Amino acid sequence: MGLRFRKTISLFPGVRLNLSKSGVGVSAGVPGLRGSINSSGRVTGTVGIPGTGVSYVKTKKIFGNKKTDKKADAKSKSSTAKKSSKSVEETESKSAKTAAKSSKTAKNSSVQVDANTLKSIHGVSDAALDWKAIAASPVAPDESYDQRAWSYYYSLAADVLKGDIDTYLKLIYEVNPLDDLLDYGENFEFGTDSGDRIEVEFVINEAALTSASESLSRRDYLLLLQDFICSVSLRVAGDMFALLPVDHVLVHTVLEGDTVFSVDFDRTNYSKLNFSFIDPSNTATKFRNNMSFDEKKGFSPVNPL
Repeated sequence: MGLRFRKTISLFPGVRLNLSKSGVGVSAGVPGLRGSINSSGRVTGTVGIPGTGVSYVKTKKIFGNKKTDKKADAKSKSSTAKKSSKSVEETESKSAKTAAKSSKTAKNSSVQVDANTLKSIHGVSDAALDWKAIAASPVAPDESYDQRAWSYYYSLAADVLKGDIDTYLKLIYEVNPLDDLLDYGENFEFGTDSGDRIEVEFVINEAALTSASESLSRRDYLLLLQDFICSVSLRVAGDMFALLPVDHVLVHTVLEGDTVFSVDFDRTNYSKLNFSFIDPSNTATKFRNNMSFDEKKGFSPVNPL
């Protein structure tokens, strides 16, 4: 798992300028309530009651498309205005395109998912951190490890192994383990009141299935949507198990304002999965869950676990 390092400059009490390889950001707040925004369009907020172990982190991408931006950089290396999705659209639309055409281009450039690409979501996850090994030595085992990252994790290892909730939330805030899932979901919120579990709620990005919806029957589209939701949920659990030594990851998926899938992944059974051969819906629903799905009508709201 990659770790972002940043330099923080105090502008005035409560407000900091954060400089990192990934961009420039500003954060502000007081203990128990902080928020930040950076040049990639990711907004992160933390809310909690210091010392109580009750808090959550919320991550949302409000502008920009990570993959689109990379493609634009590769095609127009001589351009200097590529820091936001707006500048990317201007670069790719230098000819006299109308606002409608620009909107259509932006829509078509979104990441699209079909039945053949689902495996690329749940079949890949972050490398797991061995917190006991990290806690045992302030020095990385060999040169294959990033020593700066190792030192950072070492500074937190003792509290992580104690199940300290504030440290969990700090890790999530700093490492941003689900950043690479922002094409599939948004408004990620993390919370817990126990050191042995973490809860993640997010809004599924149904726009990623736009192309599929135009070519599939209603029934086949709904089945794909179910697989998509379950695939992303499995990936969320995998990345959280990789980062934190928790026994349970509860994932709550929101669609059109309602929770439609709530599942409790336990580490023991999750670790036994062979992601090369699984069906995401069949696999995810084997765990304790709430889901009301009809292949003709789609999802109905459910209560979170």
